Amino acid sequence: MPTVTDFQPHPVPAGVCRFIVVLMALASLSACAPSNQADEELRKEIQALKTQVAVLQEKLNQVQAGQQAILDLMKQPAPPAAPLAPPAPMAVPSQPPAADALTVDQLLASKDRYLGTRVKVKGMPGPVMVHHKSLMLKGDQGLVEVLFGNLPDPKLIQSLSSAALDKPLTVTGVVNLPPARGAGAQLQINAEAVEF
Repeated sequence: MPTVTDFQPHPVPAGVCRFIVVLMALASLSACAPSNQADEELRKEIQALKTQVAVLQEKLNQVQAGQQAILDLMKQPAPPAAPLAPPAPMAVPSQPPAADALTVDQLLASKDRYLGTRVKVKGMPGPVMVHHKSLMLKGDQGLVEVLFGNLPDPKLIQSLSSAALDKPLTVTGVVNLPPARGAGAQLQINAEAVEF
């Protein structure tokens, strides 16, 4: 009885192996080759891309021509300007002319008239609230709060905060309504200047 070890395979001729390899390569190439319909779609896409490139090239040429025209205009000397007339004197809109100082009572009597405007008010100083950087100006009709924390002179702020104020002050600033914080003031002035 023959055994498995006795089985001898028959050798395959080399020409047959080469033929099988070439046949397999041709089969794989034909499977990967695009069909006529795919070729036609690729040609259409390529043609559309060529058209887009031509349009973009035309736009680029227009932009370059515009840039060149601008450069040419910049290189030309400017026409001589007509001599300017001497400037007319201008009024400086900084502050209105200094009027006589109002009293605290005059300001409180006409407070609607002065809201949002710059005024000059003279009055006796009352309590100073150091933590708010404010003081009160007293009048018979009530109090006006003066905020002095934004004054440009730090020494003036320091002297208002620490010195005993027993003489009338003249305050210049913009009049506003105070926030309701129980200080008792009817109006508030953001001080721009304080005179002793």
